[in-house]
Amino acid sequence: MGFVRDKVRPKIKTALPGPNSKKWEAFHLKYTCPATYEQGFIWDRKADAIGPFCTDPDGNIFIDFASHVASSALGYNNPELLDLAKKISRVNPDRYSGVDFISGYGKDPKKLEIPTVSHLHEKIMEITKQFNFKKSFFSNSGTEAVENAIKLAYAKRKNYGYGFCFYGAFHGRTLGSLSLNRSMVQHRMWYPKIPKIMHMNYCSCVGDCGCGWIVKARNGQNVSQIVELIDRDFGIIDPDEVSYVILEPIQGEGGFKVPNRKFMKEIEKVTKQNGIPLIADEIQSGLGRTGKMWAIEHSEIKPDIITASKALNIAATIGKEEFFPKESGRVGGTWAEGNAMATAMGYTVIEVIEKQNLLKNATQKGNYFLKRLKELKEKFSCIIDVRGLGLMDAIELNTKENRDKLKMTVRKKGLLVIGCGYKTLRFLPPLDVRQRELDIALEILEDGLKEIC
Repeated sequence: MGFVRDKVRPKIKTALPGPNSKKWEAFHLKYTCPATYEQGFIWDRKADAIGPFCTDPDGNIFIDFASHVASSALGYNNPELLDLAKKISRVNPDRYSGVDFISGYGKDPKKLEIPTVSHLHEKIMEITKQFNFKKSFFSNSGTEAVENAIKLAYAKRKNYGYGFCFYGAFHGRTLGSLSLNRSMVQHRMWYPKIPKIMHMNYCSCVGDCGCGWIVKARNGQNVSQIVELIDRDFGIIDPDEVSYVILEPIQGEGGFKVPNRKFMKEIEKVTKQNGIPLIADEIQSGLGRTGKMWAIEHSEIKPDIITASKALNIAATIGKEEFFPKESGRVGGTWAEGNAMATAMGYTVIEVIEKQNLLKNATQKGNYFLKRLKELKEKFSCIIDVRGLGLMDAIELNTKENRDKLKMTVRKKGLLVIGCGYKTLRFLPPLDVRQRELDIALEILEDGLKEIC
């Protein structure tokens, strides 16, 4: 019969992992490369699942507040996405050479039967019109979106110059993106790097800055790190040598850090004054996760390029027309643009967000969830910080050991969450999360905190 979303609850019947989960784990890990697999949880795609609720091969029911690291924006088995999948699965190939051949569906693109790549391009322009964006390019993963963004910036500037990133940054796992990462040593060690990458502090200070973003320059003034680096009078780098600045509007892997507004405004001001492209990495924070379609909107900043993926089901590099090449062959890739299912899903996710007013839901439910997390902070001394925007929220524990212990304690009670930063636990429920589901997660979290604090 399947789950009834308003009635199902987490239920753990076996020790984790259960016997069937152990079979799957052994079968999978025999030949796969070690990665970031979460212990004690295997999703059974054949079993019941709805909204944030899913089942493992042993019949254990979890409430998932990781949402596959924000890539499952509408949770499990969303009815509109299921209906679309049934329609589109009748056509093969699903993946095709999308930058060599345009695919349609029927005689007239204005008669929308199934969303195509072309429709998603149009939809992306609708949700980025506030930035005056005119072009987009689709690829397979978030790291490819970033690679394409920095390629566009290098090509525009034609200066073979510096790229500026920030402490705590995570932008992907291919070599170019890895060069920009500043979150974990294992992401980058022993790999070659793009030259001329500089990093600065990511200021998430509440009130006056104390993180090192504000420094005393050679002329004796207190200035931002970016001004100290590229000021034409006392800086050490000519701003004409800088190819781009890339930042996350909320740091993801770095610990769900919400930036100081003055810090964000300073970045915008300096990049605009010097004609430096500003790239916003919205791969985890974009498409409504923070209560606005794009997290950068909270800072009232207009970047030159946005990178998106995860919730979109496909990766996108989106920006002002002047950044995109006029020559053919400058961007491409056999399966770039050519993923019929993923682009149709991405289009429909945006449609559902708009039709069901999920930006408002993310804001209201996020405010409630953050308020309750702050109440838990008052009760449990092992929580040293609560932060977030919308449904991109986190608690920071006093030690990494307590963070890891809490993650596994609540998992054994049926709440699936994952870590970020050094000692932070992140919460990424589906965008249509309901009050009852937030309360269930909070109840389990409080029970877990009682055991470790």
